[in-house]
Amino acid sequence: MSKIRILATEDDPIHEAKLRMVMDSLKYDLIDVIVDPHQVIPIIRATNPDILLMDVDLNSDISGIDLVNKINELFDIPTVFLTSFHDASTFNKAKETQPVAYITKPYKAEELERSIALAIFNKQKERIGIASSINTRITKHLFVKDGASLTKVLLSDIRYIEAYDKYCYIHLQNKKYMIKERLKNISEKFPDDLFLQVHRSYIINLEAIDDIKLTQNMLLIGEKKIGIGKTYRRAFLSRISIL
Repeated sequence: MSKIRILATEDDPIHEAKLRMVMDSLKYDLIDVIVDPHQVIPIIRATNPDILLMDVDLNSDISGIDLVNKINELFDIPTVFLTSFHDASTFNKAKETQPVAYITKPYKAEELERSIALAIFNKQKERIGIASSINTRITKHLFVKDGASLTKVLLSDIRYIEAYDKYCYIHLQNKKYMIKERLKNISEKFPDDLFLQVHRSYIINLEAIDDIKLTQNMLLIGEKKIGIGKTYRRAFLSRISIL
């Protein structure tokens, strides 16, 4: 399970210190706070952040708004503007870049947290919607609701998925999340080179299998015993290497 990774720009040391404190209190992974706007695009290429926090006035030959316009041409990263500009003209220019939020300083931690949560939620909803409409698959990670937050979960960290009526439990090593999604829909969206349905109520991560009891039609992931359904047995055996 990974934290939400955030890249920020800020040229004022006082605002930078506050931003670092807020990010730490919200348990986000702050990649860096960039002072030189010309470094932002190379750092995005190198770090692939989930969210971009952008100051409008970067004390440079390029504004935060102009920089986001360039970033939007190259990447698909939700942006939150953090700025001291309250005027309508600056807001209208920033609005053209389609940011998630435009937050004026001074701001409260809760305001920033909600904007980030909304950005992640909309991004996840958009990605799942695309997956449903054109039959593409989630490839690396997804975000799941955890109380008032959205938590990033790597697919490789998921050990198995268990159906429960109209819901499913996503099981990690030491944690589980309930999501409002049927197992069939999950099966269609998850990569089939890593995940396989072995029972009407279970999808497993093939890399997480610890033991297989062929005579009992059962496999173990840690201490969890999962039955292998008759209709899934042949497909399952074709996916494992047997010497």
